[in-house]
Amino acid sequence: GKVECLETGVYRSDIEYKFDMKPEGFQNLIDNVDRVMTFAIEVEGGIDRRKITNYDEIKAEIVEKLELLRDRPKRMETPYVYHIDVGAMYPNIILTNRLQPSAIVDDATCAACDFNQARNGCKRKMQWIWRGDYNPATRGEYDRTKEQLSRELHGEDSVPFHELGDREQAAAVSDRLKLYSKNAYKKTKVTEEVTRTDTVCMRENDFYVDTVRQFRDRRYEYKKLTKVWGKKIGKARTPQEKKEAEDSAIVYDSLQVAHKCILNSFYGYVMRKGA
Repeated sequence: GKVECLETGVYRSDIEYKFDMKPEGFQNLIDNVDRVMTFAIEVEGGIDRRKITNYDEIKAEIVEKLELLRDRPKRMETPYVYHIDVGAMYPNIILTNRLQPSAIVDDATCAACDFNQARNGCKRKMQWIWRGDYNPATRGEYDRTKEQLSRELHGEDSVPFHELGDREQAAAVSDRLKLYSKNAYKKTKVTEEVTRTDTVCMRENDFYVDTVRQFRDRRYEYKKLTKVWGKKIGKARTPQEKKEAEDSAIVYDSLQVAHKCILNSFYGYVMRKGA
């Protein structure tokens, strides 16, 4: 997953901006109002939807505003400026696709598996982008560089090229090619991106996936408690109650930040070789 900036600029709530919106996008929001509101109330708010007495009234207000936007998508007006963040994006990508190092399999692994049948639906094909850096020099230029180095003496002891170790030879060729490319091509590397497809096994032991889920859910609990105790600060009647609420809010906020750091390390770890 990655985040891209679709449009750059200076945005202020007191400067008019030209909007050209897609009506079908608002219609999709209207069609899914119940689902989105239920998720916000029950999953994020932790409240039973049936306990909301004015649910239908609030829903009608939201639908009315969405319909106004849908019916007049071209607008010139001052905007509301929001900072929108994707909640736990990387952990949720891991959980949705059951991504873990041991689940990335090839045809040979699947061929030896008893569940290797289409009806089991245990193989998920996923695309990813491989990125590689390489020297812009051609093969002929590489051969000429190596031949030139073979006629030179290297190091303080004036050692012939063929007597150097493999690593020392590779380092010498790399350094010389970098210098050559910098002069000839005005750059020392070329970056190439290639879209590749791999298979993710849906039946692999889900220890890693379950661990990520537990940390994510526990962080959600601490975030809810942070909000709960944050509200209690304003409702406190005595200094003791206010101090208790402030201390609890700080503790739970620290715990949710700690869990966020740990979650970040989960997807950082799987990039390591041999994870």
